[in-house]
Amino acid sequence: AALLTVADKHGLPLIEDAACAVGSEIRWNGSWQRIGRPHGVIACFSFHPRKVMTTGDGGMLTTSSADYDAQLRLLRQHGMSVSDRVRHGAHEVIFEEHTEIGFNYRMTDIQAAVGREQLRRLPEIITARRRIAAAYSSRLSEVSGVRGPIEPDGMRSNWQSYTVELQTGCDQRNVMQQLLLRGVASRRGVMCAHREIPYRTMQRHSLAESERAQDRFIILPLYPQMTDDDVDYVVSTLVAAISD
Repeated sequence: AALLTVADKHGLPLIEDAACAVGSEIRWNGSWQRIGRPHGVIACFSFHPRKVMTTGDGGMLTTSSADYDAQLRLLRQHGMSVSDRVRHGAHEVIFEEHTEIGFNYRMTDIQAAVGREQLRRLPEIITARRRIAAAYSSRLSEVSGVRGPIEPDGMRSNWQSYTVELQTGCDQRNVMQQLLLRGVASRRGVMCAHREIPYRTMQRHSLAESERAQDRFIILPLYPQMTDDDVDYVVSTLVAAISD
């Protein structure tokens, strides 16, 4: 809401990076609304394999603007004035035009079919992920040296990732290695672009909090098929890894 106020004041289109947010909700004007409605002009989703909803790869844009909708549909298919679906289904010969430079950004029919089924399952997937996240939070509340995530008031996460912060002085790589040796996969909570080789010389400001997040946060396994026993095993394994 605050970003929209600024964008409207300066006549700027607000584009939402909703790559990880499918199924997440925000309280808006007193009611719960799904991310991607959108509240800006466009919301962008990713269907990469590790996202909550996947089609193998690719993504989706949502917009409430008829103008943006028409423009995006044009750009995704070579700038073609008439889609192949319309042309092939017509009873008269249609010659398409390429009114501007476009691209081949179409999703395949097979990917779309997978996506439609994933959308039907989305409510049960989100329910399961929220149940597992709650189980993690309950168990980790009794573990010292680890801080779990906080869901701010007015927001409902889809819990694509469950990220925990390790205590100061705890070796992140060693903890992740110990988890891996016990059959538990993990990954860093965030990677800082400015630390990567192509960008190191471009850094102009201190990014201490981003670096702290990269060095001290890890993501624990979370998938809809997890049982309470699975959660217990991950937490007990994490406790053992921290102690090693």
